[in-house]
Amino acid sequence: MKVHFIRSGERRYSMRIERTGAPVLVMDPAPGFDPDLPHDMVHFVVEAALGLKTGVFGQIAAGGDAGSFHVEAGGALSAKERQRAARKQVAKGAKLIKSQGREGELSEIAAFLFDIGWRSSKRADSPAQRAALGEAERTRAGLSPDERARIDAARPRVFEAFERLSKAWRALPAGEALILEWPSVQPIG
Repeated sequence: MKVHFIRSGERRYSMRIERTGAPVLVMDPAPGFDPDLPHDMVHFVVEAALGLKTGVFGQIAAGGDAGSFHVEAGGALSAKERQRAARKQVAKGAKLIKSQGREGELSEIAAFLFDIGWRSSKRADSPAQRAALGEAERTRAGLSPDERARIDAARPRVFEAFERLSKAWRALPAGEALILEWPSVQPIG
């Protein structure tokens, strides 16, 4: 599965996901633009590093749509085939979301924790930064000891990937894409 993170404008990004034997998915615009690292790229890295199979990208790789992507318009499919594919996509996506269990929650929690941790090391101290770190600590305290250990063990890999991908993302001109192949966090192409 190839995930295209497209810098579609000065402060916008979109996504295009190519999957073997399944319709191409798109999200345009995608939420959470950030000049350093967009929200969905944070999820991609975190889910890959933690080996989450039913987070956002695991669901998509399994044939779902994570509840937020749409079947790409145009292409080789007729309008009727696209409608049928979209209905199947939504049904499969809903089934996968219902069955994700704790991994879906862990994806959100870990993405939040890693994002706050990484950004706090890059930005100057401020009341907002201290408040975010406090919220992150309260969130982390709610995890099981095994979940905390899993997150702690992944921290160096995640932060290294954030650094590398952030550098590539910041250098990307509007209209270009950073492409990752699930679950690798190494850009391709």
